[in-house]
Amino acid sequence: MPDLSVEDITPEGIGVSKLLILIIGISLILSTLLPTSCSDSEMVMVNEKVSSLLLAQVNLRKEQIANPTPDRLELMKNMGMGVDNLEIQRIFIHLSQELNTSQIEELEAMGIILYLDSWIPAVGDHPTGFLIADMPIDKLEALAEKDYVVRLETAERQLKPQNGSQLQSEYPYKE
Repeated sequence: MPDLSVEDITPEGIGVSKLLILIIGISLILSTLLPTSCSDSEMVMVNEKVSSLLLAQVNLRKEQIANPTPDRLELMKNMGMGVDNLEIQRIFIHLSQELNTSQIEELEAMGIILYLDSWIPAVGDHPTGFLIADMPIDKLEALAEKDYVVRLETAERQLKPQNGSQLQSEYPYKE
C-alpha cells in the first residue's frame, strides 16, 4: 500500500472503491456494537432502563454464542460473569414496589426466574427496591418495556474492596 499524505485523504484521493469499503466497514462495526433487534422506541426504553454494563454483558453473551472465542470467554470470566449457560444473565430488577401475583406470572411466562426471597424494598435515599432474577438474554428488551420495571442492572460483576491499596485485614485492630 502506498504512503498517503493529508491531500490523499479525501473522497477523490481515496477513490470510490476504497471509500465504499471504508463506509461499509464502519457500518459493520457500528451494527455489531448496537442491538439490531430493537425499534427506535424499544431502543430508547433500553437506553433509559438498562445499565450500560448489563447491555455490554448481554452483547458479549450473544457474540460468544454466535462466534465462540477463548479470549472472549476469558474476558467474561474476568468480569465476574457466569459462563456455564451463556443464554442466561443474572440481573437486578429495580421496582418502585414489590411485584404482584400477575406481574410474577407475566415474568415467569417469559422464562425469567425470579428469586422472590431476595426482594429488598426501597429505603432511605434509594427510591427503588430490587430483586435478583435470571433472565434469558433474548428477553432484555421485553423486560425493559414493562411499565413496572424501573431499572435493570447486572448482578454479574467482579467486586473489589474500595479501601485503598491496603487490604482491610492488614490493618491492626486497636481497642
